[in-house]
Amino acid sequence: MASSDRLRPGEKGKIDVSVDIRGRLGKITKTITVYTNDPVKPATTLSVRMNIKDRAHLDRYAAGEIFGDKCRGCHVDQGKGKAGWDLFKADCFMCHNAGTNTSLTGMSKKPREYLRKAIREGVDNTVMPGWEETNGGPLDEGDIESLVDLISR
Repeated sequence: MASSDRLRPGEKGKIDVSVDIRGRLGKITKTITVYTNDPVKPATTLSVRMNIKDRAHLDRYAAGEIFGDKCRGCHVDQGKGKAGWDLFKADCFMCHNAGTNTSLTGMSKKPREYLRKAIREGVDNTVMPGWEETNGGPLDEGDIESLVDLISR
């Protein structure tokens, strides 16, 4: 639904779009066609990309809840006994995958001490919890250093 059915040349408006996501998961793209009275370009197509998460992740959880019974099967237990890339792939990749601003490439630009602190204590105002055992997480100092080494290379 548009903010107005008529806009003068150069005027801006707002378009509200609703998408039925029932039964959909992952990345999807929807297109919206805007028709105008412009004789040169009577229609413009807009694309909207979105990432639809499964029901279990629609609710906002406190960062530390990832270590609880409800979440740990996917987010913690897979990495037990692993280090470096295997640990990252098992427990970190699902949140820090390619295409996010916190991908390996993006994180590799951070100083090592920042990475250590972020993994140990979490990152304020994000869903990243502190993964160190003293913060309720499953990682010891060796695990953390293996991740810092992987990210920093």
